[in-house]
Amino acid sequence: MPDVTLTGLVKRFGALTAVDHIDLTVTEGEMVTLLGPSGCGKTTTLRMVAGLEVADAGSIRIGGATVFDRAVGIDVPSERRNLGMVFQSYAIWPHMTVFENVAYPLRMRRAPMAERRRKVSEVLALVGLSGREDTPATNLSGGQQQRVALARALVFEPQVLLLDEPLSNLDAKLREHMRFELRVMQSRVGVTTLYVTHDQEEALTLSDRIVVMNEGHIEQAGTPREIYEQPATRFVAEFIGKANFIPLAGAADSDGTSVRVRLTTEDGTLALVLPRSALRAAAPRKGDGGDAGARGACLFIRPEKVSIGARGGALAGDRLRLPARVAGRAYLGDRNEYLLAVGDGVELRVQAALGDDWAPGQTVDLSVGRADVMVYP
Repeated sequence: MPDVTLTGLVKRFGALTAVDHIDLTVTEGEMVTLLGPSGCGKTTTLRMVAGLEVADAGSIRIGGATVFDRAVGIDVPSERRNLGMVFQSYAIWPHMTVFENVAYPLRMRRAPMAERRRKVSEVLALVGLSGREDTPATNLSGGQQQRVALARALVFEPQVLLLDEPLSNLDAKLREHMRFELRVMQSRVGVTTLYVTHDQEEALTLSDRIVVMNEGHIEQAGTPREIYEQPATRFVAEFIGKANFIPLAGAADSDGTSVRVRLTTEDGTLALVLPRSALRAAAPRKGDGGDAGARGACLFIRPEKVSIGARGGALAGDRLRLPARVAGRAYLGDRNEYLLAVGDGVELRVQAALGDDWAPGQTVDLSVGRADVMVYP
């Protein structure tokens, strides 16, 4: 059953369309992350769900009830949407204790003191702060403040939890630790969660589904594995993880069962035959006619999918060979990273185990599985 449904949602700021007719459904208990660069519309979308921004078109349903519909004039106030919220600024009141901060939503709902104490005790145990009820807020570390903010958002058992980059103020090590803790807590409580971040590792770690946004549009929605391994558009491929792109020498040619491409290498023009599934679609935009075309077409390969071997070595039947020259090498502690020239000014980054030492200037063969190569127009 859907807990959050966005239909045809639009938000404009003057001439800028920040969110452009997006549709999204979040099912009960699901953790969905809105991921994208600054200005893509992810935070604006979250703020419209929260009732902190008014959409110019579309509708929002939470828990089966319509809380916003521009066409019929419905706009339920934020405090009546039964949402828990944690934003970049945790808004922990410095003059209150941990108990007083966490109990505040219950106090506003006029819950009896006995109920406040019971629920605060339960939620503090959940976030790992049992026994800290009387601690002044000013004595809390950044990680503890984040936990208090989360406890306050959960204490009144909201229908949906909204999180806007709640880990961004933490140092890198604590942020990594809190990713896992936050995911465990969300799964334990089972609250439907809409999470916003620009951090791809955060999204991959936390999410049941990731929604990648760009220029107010949804580029792709899917599981973390789908987003990483089968990026639908070149934008998604570039934004998620590390990416290698090799320009094609001319258009890709598809006969319905396979795709034929040509590229310029150190040894001249190389023709490759790939499965039809390698050809990805462009993301059409209004006004461009949805023409995927072949202009600027390229191959896309994840660095970890590439192996480096001696020139002319044996090759398995399901792998492609690409001649290259080692242009540079960097020691990364547990591995080496190589910069490999493949021709026509194109260089790829590939990581390899420390035992495989290839010297700058050395000619090598790169190999990659056919199923690991994609073609983007």
